Amino acid sequence: MDFEISEANPACYRVWNDNKDIHLLYYLPHAENRIQTDPGQNWIHIDEDSWVKKGECLLARIQAKAGLARKIHARTCVVARIDKKQALDFMEEHHLQVPLPGKYRFGLFQKGELVSVAVFSSGRKKQDLPENLRSFELLRFCHKQGFLVVGGLSKLIRSFEKSFSPGDIMTYADKDWSDGQSYLKLGFRLAGELPPQEFWVDSRTLQRYTSFDLPHEFASMDPDTRRANGLHRLYNSGSLKLVKTC
Repeated sequence: MDFEISEANPACYRVWNDNKDIHLLYYLPHAENRIQTDPGQNWIHIDEDSWVKKGECLLARIQAKAGLARKIHARTCVVARIDKKQALDFMEEHHLQVPLPGKYRFGLFQKGELVSVAVFSSGRKKQDLPENLRSFELLRFCHKQGFLVVGGLSKLIRSFEKSFSPGDIMTYADKDWSDGQSYLKLGFRLAGELPPQEFWVDSRTLQRYTSFDLPHEFASMDPDTRRANGLHRLYNSGSLKLVKTC
């Protein structure tokens, strides 16, 4: 692996492997803004607080994107509904984001071992759908660390569609990791983008907060006062909104 300090932001390190097929941008807590990257290349944006808190999970995901994960095929797996605790425990260990219980939870099992989980919301009315159809959101999806289930998400979505006959399924792709191509191949279409989200990171504990869950003593401060009290602001790359008409 090679690395260099980014010319665009000295609080960011650019890292790549020997083949330069995956490019990592590693941001120190005070980096604040993302660096603009070239489209068509495999870029991954990583914040130091995430690396410290969930380094093993991050490394596993990077290995999967580099083709180094253990591949198994969805056709060798069985789909089953799972309970809330089972889904939350799996996501806590294997997902980078905060676990969400959702309303409906599906898992892929190979020889009795849970290897993938997809969590969906309850159905919602939507103006562009017939009255008898509902729109659902795919809230979370992840594989077991060290595994890549080829065709796993497709199989989980098909099972959900068979069970609930949705009018459409919506999801968001994190632009720090994804350009949405994997979803487009499954029949999703790009329906919009969300702007970069603001976070605040405590430089002493590396605890991350959104603007909505800041502790009371920080919430009442202006940005400059927060910085003076050890908080750093950062923004992610935003998200892609994707919709699959069923």
